[in-house]
Amino acid sequence: MPRVTMKAGPVTPDGREEELTEYLCDWPDCPNPATHVLGCLRELGGSAAVCDLHAPDRAAANRPRDRR
Repeated sequence: MPRVTMKAGPVTPDGREEELTEYLCDWPDCPNPATHVLGCLRELGGSAAVCDLHAPDRAAANRPRDRR
């Protein structure tokens, strides 16, 4: 998951410049900030997160499936 860090300008009480960090959506070619974590693999140190546009519809996932 790509991470973007910008230096904000104001100095913190300990003398360091304040930084703003945001993670970007893992969907290919999507520049939106990530808002939903899809999952992580602790053993590999990896995770996946997507923006609101690419997040799965949880309501649809929780609906009972028709077993014909």
